[in-house]
Amino acid sequence: MGTHENKATAVAVHTRAIPGNHGDALATLLGPGFRNHDTSPGCEGGTDALLAMMHWYDEAFEDQRVEVLHAVAEGDLVALHVELSARHTGFFRGLAPTGRRFQVREMHVLRFAEGREVEHWCVRDESALVRALAHPAPVGVG
Repeated sequence: MGTHENKATAVAVHTRAIPGNHGDALATLLGPGFRNHDTSPGCEGGTDALLAMMHWYDEAFEDQRVEVLHAVAEGDLVALHVELSARHTGFFRGLAPTGRRFQVREMHVLRFAEGREVEHWCVRDESALVRALAHPAPVGVG
């Protein structure tokens, strides 16, 4: 598989499978021995950990949308700069549902083998997300 196909698969995983809570589709896009380096403490980081995180986000947030701001592919790596938006309708990091909509940007680096995602690294500022949910943005003076 080439870089174009890897980029298309990365976009499909992160804009449709994960925010849509499509575990079966996600499992077909991940390669054997998949390793998620963005795990919660105590998680092994395999496919099950990514599926658990996907379900956890699905329980906490409705109307998830992921917009790809930038996608770059080189060799077996794909980098995605995305913006996640959703509405907070379930518990998240101990914070009760607020009903608030939010947006948060994330960076993902993915490694591919034979057209399937085999490694995943992510950087997201979850503390900023918790602050946004706990304290709504000030309303501008008009």
